[in-house]
Amino acid sequence: MALQCSNCGNFYSGPPGPIIVSVSPGTRHHTLLNTNEPPEDSELTFIHSVVSETTTRLTHLDDEISTLRERLKQLRDERTALSSYHTRNKAILSPLRRMPPEVLAEIFSWTLPAVQNARRSSFNMLQSPWLLTRISSRWRAVSVSTPILWSRLVMDYTGNSTVAPPLTLVETQIHRAQKLHIHFYGNPSLYADSEHQIRVFELLSKQSSRWEELSIGITLQMLPLLTAVRGRMPSLKRLWIDIQWYDSPPVQSLDCFQTAPSLIDFGVNHLYRCGPIGVPAQQLTRYYLDAPWQRHSAILKLARNLVEAHIILPVDERWTNATEIITLPHLRRLFLSCLAALDYLKAPALEGFAMWASDTVRPVESFLGRSDCALRTLCLRGPDAYAITHILPKFPSIAELALTVDNGDQAEMDSLMSALSSPKVAPRLRSLIFGFESYGVDNYTTFLQMLRARWEIDGSALTDSALLLAEGWKPDPGTLDLLHALRLDGLDLRILAGREALEEIYSWFYASNWVLWSS
Repeated sequence: MALQCSNCGNFYSGPPGPIIVSVSPGTRHHTLLNTNEPPEDSELTFIHSVVSETTTRLTHLDDEISTLRERLKQLRDERTALSSYHTRNKAILSPLRRMPPEVLAEIFSWTLPAVQNARRSSFNMLQSPWLLTRISSRWRAVSVSTPILWSRLVMDYTGNSTVAPPLTLVETQIHRAQKLHIHFYGNPSLYADSEHQIRVFELLSKQSSRWEELSIGITLQMLPLLTAVRGRMPSLKRLWIDIQWYDSPPVQSLDCFQTAPSLIDFGVNHLYRCGPIGVPAQQLTRYYLDAPWQRHSAILKLARNLVEAHIILPVDERWTNATEIITLPHLRRLFLSCLAALDYLKAPALEGFAMWASDTVRPVESFLGRSDCALRTLCLRGPDAYAITHILPKFPSIAELALTVDNGDQAEMDSLMSALSSPKVAPRLRSLIFGFESYGVDNYTTFLQMLRARWEIDGSALTDSALLLAEGWKPDPGTLDLLHALRLDGLDLRILAGREALEEIYSWFYASNWVLWSS
């Protein structure tokens, strides 16, 4: 169709319009399109005209598409710029801008990695607290001025960490902290970088007056540095020692902590590689020790302020006929690896007792009778159905019960759950914890049935329960749904797996998480 120009009055042809691409069946054009027949000479002019017309239309469409693409790109670029501008202006209204620094600092403290994670990547710039300094100037100012974010220094030379921390970063973190919570794990191997270990520990030892917690894997090379800080640890409250030498003769003694005036929490691993470790026993409120009874008794006679103790004894401990009874007036929680030690103890304030399950409970009964204490928490490690049915009835006042087994045996698990299903076993039970320290079982149906039986019985005291799986699989989806139904019915039920489960298992046996951190 010819169009007239409004300026000059000339006529011009407008853009080619749409072309109808459908061809009527039965026509010669339809036959040529749908077969391989060659066109007659008389048909060539028509076909050429169709090709020319479609070529012109395609060129026009390509031009339009190009124009639209350019316009679309302009719109997208404008939207991107406007969206960024919108977001930046909206951020001005964010509550974070008005959040008090102390609240922001509290939130930051919850972002710190667990010690075990920090051991694998000490001073990682992609983890808190270092990452917080790279978000914004305000976050950097708040994080740098919050000493608690920098208090914990984790340095691991045992192979769990791939890169030793640069000295400059160690110095920076020490400068930003006030009190220091140090986790330092030395490596005694001849192939380890002992020079770097010593240089870092020298830096830390110069700040011993600021030590509040010290978890240390000691090597022989570090002993002179530790000896030098004697009398210079006024703030040290918690101490965990792991002896890191193997083939060398045992060190005579280590007494640099004897004069630490604030020390109240003490634990040591692999003490057989070292002589006595001097600590102010009269101050201690908590201790963890694997040693012969002679060493334990020397501490316990002085440690009248103990509230919690984890006592491990050699399997070949030789007991004397001594009749002296050690009274621990404030002891509330006790773990014993050997029940024979109870013949030498009295704890009138004891509330929680943890032990390896045993066929005999005579020492326990004698100890409780002598102590005249109101035991309410019992933790049994490695029990079987026989232990459940013979031990628990002797402690009807138990309100909290924790049971853990090493490896999951389905038949043993089922027998245990069957024994626990009886309301005559611990009738006042309010809390029931069951844990696997290693692999669990395939089927947790009997655990579900036991919980349901105790939960639904008239007058049940049960209010909470937990299934702790250090390794292995959780219950199948069907069992999980039925356990969730108990939750909806009011039972406080937790199912934990992995390290979180293992940490809770250790807590029930009054063992510090430092035992896990140093492993």
